[in-house]
Amino acid sequence: MELHGLIIKGVGGAYTVQTDDGAFTCTARGVFRNRATTPLVGDRVIITVTDVSKKIATLHTIKPRENELRRPPAANIGQVIITVATAQPAFHAGLLDRFLLLVENENIPIVICANKLDLAQGTGSEKPHVRHAASNIFAPYEQAGYPVIYTCALTGHGLETLRAKMAGKLNLFAGPSGVGKSSLINSLSPGLNLETGELSAKLDRGKHTTRHTEIFPLGETAEAGFCFDTSGFTSLDINHIQKNELAPLFREFRPFISECRFKNCLHHHESDCAVKEQIGHAIHPARYDGYMKLLHNITPRPSSRNF
Repeated sequence: MELHGLIIKGVGGAYTVQTDDGAFTCTARGVFRNRATTPLVGDRVIITVTDVSKKIATLHTIKPRENELRRPPAANIGQVIITVATAQPAFHAGLLDRFLLLVENENIPIVICANKLDLAQGTGSEKPHVRHAASNIFAPYEQAGYPVIYTCALTGHGLETLRAKMAGKLNLFAGPSGVGKSSLINSLSPGLNLETGELSAKLDRGKHTTRHTEIFPLGETAEAGFCFDTSGFTSLDINHIQKNELAPLFREFRPFISECRFKNCLHHHESDCAVKEQIGHAIHPARYDGYMKLLHNITPRPSSRNF
């Protein structure tokens, strides 16, 4: 018997596939290894049931993907909620910029969630000046056109706004370890009781509590939406992106790139650069500084030519 379903969890080569007939534990056929293809959480698949009573099946077909991310590994994402903390762990603009590039490269809608608003100045409160301090950090991203939602899982601040933004979508929560992704999901969908962790005081980094990717419902109906909970990270590699591919991934650069004098302009030292002319206007200086840091850090891919 064949069934169509959705991979909602994958751990150690075993996949949980949700179908209209319930959830089945599946192993993937060897053909995927031969094709160097790995099933991903979020994949729409076809399985063959081998034991109806024990809910065991074999996964044999992955339907075409709308999109996919390398890190965290997931497919068919409707929206990415890039979650960062305003404090504890300290905000890292370079890490956010890198993840934005990876998601922009897949053309997936993005929301930035600035969590732990109560800790923005270490005050333990959500007074107006704390909200203002946090908004200064994210002003460059709001100017670039990214929706930024300020939240606090502890007090519930911003959760209704975030819930409304996620309704009806397959949302992927992603971000550094310790920023409160699992706490937010617990607050959005009471009863899940996902494991949450403490912050490492020595390193000011979060401890990994989520070790795999899994999809959870946000309510009792599909209209409430679904979310991927993913493992956190402390670094991201973007070296698969070439230097000349970088600027178009900065969404506020795009309207001006074609106006540069040189077609291969990297918006660095070139003259008559329309992008540089917009710094301080349509382009926030902090975003341009972030672009330059990434440009200098990208290692060119080795040539495939034989000598």
